Amino acid sequence: MTVAAPKSPSDTFAFSSSVAADVWHPQKDTKAYEWWYFDALSDDGKEAVVIVFLDNFVYSPRYNRSEPPASTSGVAHGAELRSISKGADAIRPEPFQTFNNEESVPTAGTGGPDKYPAVSFTYFRDGKPVYRAINEYPGSAFTASETSPECTIGDCSFRFQSASYGSGYLVTISAALSRDRRLEASLEWLSIESDFSPQAFCYKESAHCWNMVAPRSDVSGKISLFDRKGNAAESVNFRGSGYHDHNLDNRWLAKTVRDWHWGRAHFTDATAVFYRYCEIGDHNPNTKLFVVQDGELHERNVEYEEQNYVRDKYGIRYPTRLRLISEDDFRLNVKPLKIIDSSFYYLRFLSEITLTMPGGKQSTTTGITEFLAPKALKHRWLNWISDIRIGKNGKGPFIS
Repeated sequence: MTVAAPKSPSDTFAFSSSVAADVWHPQKDTKAYEWWYFDALSDDGKEAVVIVFLDNFVYSPRYNRSEPPASTSGVAHGAELRSISKGADAIRPEPFQTFNNEESVPTAGTGGPDKYPAVSFTYFRDGKPVYRAINEYPGSAFTASETSPECTIGDCSFRFQSASYGSGYLVTISAALSRDRRLEASLEWLSIESDFSPQAFCYKESAHCWNMVAPRSDVSGKISLFDRKGNAAESVNFRGSGYHDHNLDNRWLAKTVRDWHWGRAHFTDATAVFYRYCEIGDHNPNTKLFVVQDGELHERNVEYEEQNYVRDKYGIRYPTRLRLISEDDFRLNVKPLKIIDSSFYYLRFLSEITLTMPGGKQSTTTGITEFLAPKALKHRWLNWISDIRIGKNGKGPFIS
């Protein structure tokens, strides 16, 4: 089946690539959510890291257990979470400037019962999850800035910083695992390609907003595992290439998105990122391809072709072949090689990705792709099963 993507920008999906917009945006609805995503593949392709910070955990049974109440005022429920440096600039931030993190002081405030911030960390080796920490916290454990890219949830944090060798993100993780173990990590995403639309800001109350902040980063750091007695059990020095983006929406995920296919790949001389986003009731998914080469971002509407649908062990139906073609002959072929993480709502793959440039030059590499199908989030019994993998209030989950 071949479907042409819309030729005009979607009313339900807004795009930007802005460090200035990589801040927290308090939202009105209790089902609103915002997440900051970081991933990396090691230089040898054998290891991967995926980290997500969420101000409202979209996979939490507590987030999904009831309908959102009607809004009764213009005051954002999200403002009950602690914020840093509030002001008018939070709505339309000025072009990003380097800042001194020590000058950012949290204002007074406590988190409310209608928000469920969380941090997810997964370290993969040879296509399998080795360490997985999914920890949910009360709203009072969340602190973020509305004017600079930084966030703290429990003992985990990220912040944008500049140094003599460049700028990027420092991500620090301290998370409880099952069996009273603990994981600590300190990783740096040094931006190589980023901030392609620094003045742009994508937030619309009726749209999903995707900020592709840094399509390519050099990633390095250390991951440490401690046993139940606090003794060092394993240490991993990680180095590879990574990616960072940021998503927000003020609508309930399970009642908004039908499915969402996304992926990225780093080639020797280019970066490719694609998405295929379809909301419930839409007939034509919004599909785009982004290619970064020689410091320039090429954004293309594309036709796509999906083939060979199969179901995974949780029942999610997904295509095993995806081809995207632009009018000026950018082409991307995606072939999932291995499911490295899965649940009732999403699949994460290592995929073979082939990019063909106009003129015929072709490159193939391994990248990370995801397929999201959140409809099942409305089924409470599935949420109960998923809940045993979620640590709460600083304590580890029943199983990792």
